[in-house]
Amino acid sequence: MKLKQLEQFRNQANEIKMLERRIQKLEQDVSDCVADTVKASSKHFPYIQHTVRIVGVDAIKIDKINRIKERLNKRKAKLINEMEKVETFIDSLDDSVVRQIVTLRYVEGLEWNSVARQVYRFPNGDTARKKVKRFFEAI
Repeated sequence: MKLKQLEQFRNQANEIKMLERRIQKLEQDVSDCVADTVKASSKHFPYIQHTVRIVGVDAIKIDKINRIKERLNKRKAKLINEMEKVETFIDSLDDSVVRQIVTLRYVEGLEWNSVARQVYRFPNGDTARKKVKRFFEAI
């Protein structure tokens, strides 16, 4: 696992939320009906002309929306898979301090000073940052 993959964790979580919103919006668009009016006449004499309203769905639009949704769902699944790999890596860390620092910084998105305050009980973020940097240089 590389440090860059950990740094992408929060961005991937945000992207998944964005994709879910887009998918939800597309699902709402699918339920939209299209309507139009046409001129018709009665079946029997006197053939009087009148207007008839027709309602339906736009099949071309639905196909396009379904293709977009499928592509978005594939991207979402790929992101979830990558995030699971990161979480598995974090769970496999033997050093409790490194595991705490990595979780607070890369999963929860805290600043280095906040991480140091929670792990070491003092607000100097350099200690936590250097601990993680040394850990990744060693592996």
